[in-house]
Amino acid sequence: MTRGYVVWPERGVQLAGVRETLEAVTFGIPSLAVSQRVLRPYVLHGFDLLIDLHCHTAERSDDSTAPAIELARNARAAGLDGIALTDHDTFWPDDEIKRLSDDAGILVLAGVEINTDGGHALVFGLSEYVFGMHRPAFLRQQVDRAHGAMLLAHPYRRALPWGVDPGSASYREALQRAIKGEFLRVVDGAEVINGRASDVQNGFARELLEAVGTPTLANSDTHTVDGIGRVATEFERHIDDLEGLVEELRAGRFRPWTADGTAAV
Repeated sequence: MTRGYVVWPERGVQLAGVRETLEAVTFGIPSLAVSQRVLRPYVLHGFDLLIDLHCHTAERSDDSTAPAIELARNARAAGLDGIALTDHDTFWPDDEIKRLSDDAGILVLAGVEINTDGGHALVFGLSEYVFGMHRPAFLRQQVDRAHGAMLLAHPYRRALPWGVDPGSASYREALQRAIKGEFLRVVDGAEVINGRASDVQNGFARELLEAVGTPTLANSDTHTVDGIGRVATEFERHIDDLEGLVEELRAGRFRPWTADGTAAV
């Protein structure tokens, strides 16, 4: 397999994974223009692109304390290739997204987290709210008309009662009810790992998604600037823009990633 080298700022060790532009490499030799950065192996034609698809900002989510520009800068410093801003039921204008991306030097994408009767959807490709999007099937129709993509965030919510023991009958009953849910059958993927969830909650999500066969990904769901960089979704192909993201999500060319290597693929 062909290897080159990519570089990231302020990293003290070499780690396999994330890609930066090929301008930083020449026949496997680090570019002198970026020699002050830390080298990281880059494997061509593999899963190497990391994007956190679930981030909330102080500008547009009342429960977030994270300015968008700081999220983007922290993501870049952590070695991610991009982030998506998915604030609650509100949409980022294209010009603001471009300015954030340019200022932070990292890919920033616009998304939205929509509250539905079946759970919370991370949606990419829509630009406005249409009444009726609280119904998963109707939301799916709108997403398809816009040639967008739709994911299920934190699938344990509304499904797993708080404090239920994983070995209990109540846990198994909750899992069986969730398996019959509509939402998992109309999304392009779902979070098997949510950065704000407990091990029990993520374990429930893993069992649920394995039972249904839903493609899995991982995101931070961060509401703070220090919540970025430990969890992300890893993509097989290069993504430059929202259209590219949608194409990869709809094709299923992604998998969950965690910085500590414990992602459930």
